[in-house]
Amino acid sequence: MELPAAGRVSSEGAPTATVAEVRCPGPAPLRLLEWRVAAGAAVRIGSVLAVFEAAASAQPAGAPQSRAASGGCVRPARPERRLRSERAGVVRELCAQPGQVVAPGAVLVKLEGCSHPVVMKGLCAECGQDLTQLQSKNGRQQVPLSTATVSMVHSVPELMVSSEQAEQLGREDQQRLHRNRKLVLMVDLDQTLIHTTEQHCQQMSNKGIIHFQLGRG
Repeated sequence: MELPAAGRVSSEGAPTATVAEVRCPGPAPLRLLEWRVAAGAAVRIGSVLAVFEAAASAQPAGAPQSRAASGGCVRPARPERRLRSERAGVVRELCAQPGQVVAPGAVLVKLEGCSHPVVMKGLCAECGQDLTQLQSKNGRQQVPLSTATVSMVHSVPELMVSSEQAEQLGREDQQRLHRNRKLVLMVDLDQTLIHTTEQHCQQMSNKGIIHFQLGRG
């Protein structure tokens, strides 16, 4: 069970990350057996967050419970329950320890919603969420679904990244070029940096202007 988190929009119009509190489902207390995720891990919708079992009512809260009964007889194992995520995002905090008895409604995980910083043809590359389905469900919603607004590859316009990702990729590319001592010369050929003519051009003595002739023409 999750506490709904409303979406927010920054001053630039980009969605900001929201934090949802995943709570222990009811109606009875549950004992946390193990976490299936760690802080900082990315999860998808349906990912298993933790494994629980029903807690004995006589067992003190927080005390570890033995699986063996007196007399050497093994107590029948209680059925395990798996807590699955109802949203995609990143785990920010685990609020319970393995072996702990958790009351219904207690906060288990704080999950930061995915901002979908890399999108390819409507699919988030981080969490796998189909943003086209969300858009169809929330057609009237004014909050942007993704921070990916920058097209990185001209030949693949469906690939979009966030401005933060674009700036990071640009810095890494610049550092790589300087480290390898290889710079890129970008030449604009549409009469902006280079002007061409088929007629004779009188040499001008303007500083910074270089004249050259291609082929025999």
